[in-house]
Amino acid sequence: MTRRLILPAVLLLGLTGCSSSTSGEESAPAASASQSPEQVTCEAFYEGTGTPLAERAENARAALSGGEVVDDATYVEINALEQRLTELGRNAPAEITTLLEDVNAPFTEAVAAVNEARSQADPETGEVTFPDLTQVDVAASEAAQGEIDSACSAAGYEA
Repeated sequence: MTRRLILPAVLLLGLTGCSSSTSGEESAPAASASQSPEQVTCEAFYEGTGTPLAERAENARAALSGGEVVDDATYVEINALEQRLTELGRNAPAEITTLLEDVNAPFTEAVAAVNEARSQADPETGEVTFPDLTQVDVAASEAAQGEIDSACSAAGYEA
């Protein structure tokens, strides 16, 4: 009986250490006296904790356009990234917020498409037809990320 309780407890503790914070602590690190709000946002986008949001956005755009997001298991990263970019945008200066929204647009569209598909589940079986996300346009998102690069450089952010 004790063994059955230990493993779930260990797994739960491990997951709580990996869970994302909703307080915004990870999204916008505390600014030092020498950092502008733009620099703080840029740091959160390009460095952050774990794999940087900038890199995750590039990978997610490639996965969407490459047809790799085909079920709930492959969709999880898109959903998590959409939430993190939305949270970062809430704390960002106006110019960068707009760019973050543009970067996030295909991920928001993908989340909406999946939610719509889930709402149309077969009432008898509960089966959901996963939407074709290859139709999501990622070009504007890629361009917006290039503009974030420029905005961050102009703000004095150095990776």
